[in-house]
Parts: sequence; C-alpha cells; structure tokens
Amino acid sequence: MSSVSGELAQAREAVAGRLRGVDPGNFLALREAYDKFAANDPTPPVATESEIELNGVPCLGLLPEGGSGDHVIFWCHGGGFTMGSSRSHRGLASQVAGHGKVGAIIPDYRLAPEHKHPAAIDDCQAAYLGVLGEGVKASNIVIAGDSAGGALVMALLLRLKEKGTAMPAGVLLLSPWVDLANKGWSHAAKASRDPFLTSRGLTLRANEYFGGPGALPILEADLRGLPPTYIQTGEAEILMSDSTALAERLGAAGVPVTLEIWPEMFHVFQARYSALSHARQAVERLGKWAAAHLGR
Repeated sequence: MSSVSGELAQAREAVAGRLRGVDPGNFLALREAYDKFAANDPTPPVATESEIELNGVPCLGLLPEGGSGDHVIFWCHGGGFTMGSSRSHRGLASQVAGHGKVGAIIPDYRLAPEHKHPAAIDDCQAAYLGVLGEGVKASNIVIAGDSAGGALVMALLLRLKEKGTAMPAGVLLLSPWVDLANKGWSHAAKASRDPFLTSRGLTLRANEYFGGPGALPILEADLRGLPPTYIQTGEAEILMSDSTALAERLGAAGVPVTLEIWPEMFHVFQARYSALSHARQAVERLGKWAAAHLGR
C-alpha cells in the first residue's frame, strides 16, 4: 500500500468513526463529539484570536501571523445544520486564512432542530453585515462554506443580491450541499464508496432544519451576478453531483467558476489536513485563491 493510500484509509476510518456510538437523537452529545474530533487540529501561528459579536451573532475571529486584518475569509461552517461550530472549524478556517495571509471570522449561527429555517441564514446574513459595519470592504471579503455551510453561503449570496448589498470578492465552497432534496445522480453512483454520508441521513438533517419536505431552490435560482467561485469536491462522495450541478449553473449564468474534483477523496476531506497530504494541498490552493481575489 502506498503512503497516500495508507493515509487515505486512516483518514476515512477516523472521519467515519467520529460519531460512532453516539445516540443519533441526542443533539448535545452529537455536537460535543463533532467538536471534540477537531479539538486538536493544528493551526498556523495565530497573532490574535478573540470571541466577538457581530449584530448579535457570536463569532470567532482569527488572525494568523503575517495576515491582514483588513482582509477576511468569512466561514459558514458545515455540520448538517444541526452540528458544527467555530470550535469544530477553527483549524480548517485558520489554515486556509494562513495560506491567504488574511483573517478569518466564523459565525456561530443557531442550530437545528431547536432553531429551524431561516435561523441559520438570518444569523450568517447578520454577521456578514456586521463585518461590513466594522469597516471591512466587501471587496476585501471572501465567503467560504463547507457542506451545509455551502448551502448557507449560496442562500446568503442570493439574499445580498436581492437586497442590493455589496457582494464579497469571491466564494470558496468545499463539498457544498446545495441539492437539499438529495436527488443528485451521485447519491446512487457513489453510495458504496462514501465512508459516512448516506442519503437517508442527509434527508433527516434537512428535515430537522426545514421542518419537513422542501428545500432552498439554490440550483433553480438566478445565479447571475454572483462573485467568482472556487469549488472543491471529493470524487468518492454522494454529494459530488451537487458540486458539478452548481458549477454548471454558475457557468451558464456567466459566473467565473473553478471546479476541482479530487480523485478518491471523501466529503470535506480538506478538514483532515493534519493527516492527509492531498488535504494539505487543497487547503493551500484555497488560501492562495482567496489571496489572489483579495489582492493579497
């Protein structure tokens, strides 16, 4: 077995086991396990780190050493709308920000099922407007989102467009979950290769946030005028078709879009940068793309 194959197998097993043995109906326990799994993820040297509040939304602010606090990656974390926090995504966001030599802000939006749609989107919008209110120019912001965070990013962008609010300079999406009806072709085609996602599990999570059938019509929306977008997805995940469908629709709408499909990689593989060389490469690319679009 090659070193790459070996580290990939270990990373897949680690991710697949992070919630193993936890009662799926106990959301407090699920969140604790989800955050604990990432608690020791390494960060680049951090100059400042602080808990802040933006328009009433608690957020974590990070500034890697050598980074510009006037340039920000605004990260909407994943976790199926029911899990995840600034603690679970502190490492990943800071690594991308470190490569981009910019700051990072991670809003702790309200989670389902206690807080249903549109609570999470409302919080992300409020926090983004709070960043603008602090004097950071929209042209100095890149919005990022992974998994369910990708849906929040797209919903936020569509709101900003509707209201005529200044758009960010660019968008980073990691395995975005944007077909919330879970009808994409990869659900069947990749089911045997995905180490932890299932269509049934995703449908349960969507129902917990939306309170029943229905989903954000992201793939049917008018995407014209959205910022340049960089999408990374794994080839071995059931949400791969979400990325390909979104890239196709963005391109058709005239939005500059880059799609990378990473062979054999799983859902949000970038978060395993501490153990997986391909993840480290992907994270570096994300940071450098952000820097280029922020003029850094």
